[in-house]
Amino acid sequence: MALKLPARIIFACLVVVLVCSIYIHYDYRGILTNISLPSFDRGGDDKNNHDDSGLYNSSVHRKITSLSTPDGKWFKINWLDDRAYNPNILPHPTQPDHYIVAALQVQVSDEVTDSAELVCNAIFVDGTLTCMSTPKPLPIKPVRGQCKGELAFFNFRKGPRDARVFYGPDGPYIMYGSLGTRNCLGLYLQDLRTLLNDFDAETKTSDAFANGTELARPPPVNDVQKNWFIFWDAQNQFYVHHDIFPNRTFSQLSADGSVGTDLSVQAKKNDDACMARFMPIPKTKHEKVHQTTNSLAITLCKRSDPKCSPSDDNTFIMTIFHYQTFYDWHAQYYPHVMLFRRNSPFEVHAISQKPLWIWGKPLYTNESESVIKGDWAPEGHTDLFYVTSMSWKNPDQRYQGFIDDPLFISFGIEDTRSGAIDVTAGDMLKDLGFCADVKV
Repeated sequence: MALKLPARIIFACLVVVLVCSIYIHYDYRGILTNISLPSFDRGGDDKNNHDDSGLYNSSVHRKITSLSTPDGKWFKINWLDDRAYNPNILPHPTQPDHYIVAALQVQVSDEVTDSAELVCNAIFVDGTLTCMSTPKPLPIKPVRGQCKGELAFFNFRKGPRDARVFYGPDGPYIMYGSLGTRNCLGLYLQDLRTLLNDFDAETKTSDAFANGTELARPPPVNDVQKNWFIFWDAQNQFYVHHDIFPNRTFSQLSADGSVGTDLSVQAKKNDDACMARFMPIPKTKHEKVHQTTNSLAITLCKRSDPKCSPSDDNTFIMTIFHYQTFYDWHAQYYPHVMLFRRNSPFEVHAISQKPLWIWGKPLYTNESESVIKGDWAPEGHTDLFYVTSMSWKNPDQRYQGFIDDPLFISFGIEDTRSGAIDVTAGDMLKDLGFCADVKV
């Protein structure tokens, strides 16, 4: 018996190791989309496009490169003595080559502290977007928590989190999460001109959203609300897009934060067919699809073309959503573009069939600067890049642009750092699957 017991233990250990090995590699193959695509084997088939991670594959990904960096790679954002992630960039409205940057402050203390969105004016220094002075927290009023049960711990951390800073047709806005009055965590919208003096030259046409206004949604209502975005129709009316998967949910927004009924039912027949064809579909409980960025309006022709004029036929609402996987205690996010029409019923127009690959994404290793530290790193992962926002790069642009206009895509890295990349808008739209090609 003394000999048999160790043998059984050894056999059991070998089985566990084998199962773990299979599990570690599972998330690296065939999980990206319901479309038939090659696997993510390291190095792919594109030896002339070798990136820092060795994981880029041109048949699977759509590479986007920087317009301004010498090597085409993304650039860092320097917060001086502070740390922040999930950034947003707006061109400064009056100072050329200056930018307003806002992001979520990294909690460096073991003690629970209030959440804060840091903001600074920044310029490029040696290829890095660098704060010109110490970042300051946006003066957003805290809300008293009313989370209950398993969510009660949220009450101990007041303040804004995961903000999106963006331009609408009539001015700049911030949308942020915070402790809610309708539920545990809600989403708020506020006119950014009421928080920053940099926008004093921006004329306000109304007092709407002068204070942080909690937003409602059509049923069902969750205890934790997140990742919504605002969009505007051709008449500049406000709408909120609440969900993108498995079904879209969006509604018209009033100045007091209330909303109308779910308008997605009018587009459901078209959207269901299009999304079944082009939307990446989660295959396990460790995968999901969710909204991530703000919206912009894009006209699908060139500003440089004198015949190009925005219309309902060529101008669409653009947003980025994430296909997320979570394996081996490490998340990976694959950003896709969606276009939908700018007038009711706002049906989906197109979905990108390849995720965007931000050039220069490094391989995730146990040396990566991450909130989760370990002695090993899962094979076949890059650093976690979480795309948060889009903005036109030209200071005279607000909500609408053209395919030859430059824009910023901003992202958080491993919940510890900030980065961004400036690209031509049309480079993001090269792999669109069009809903008009799908039989309904």
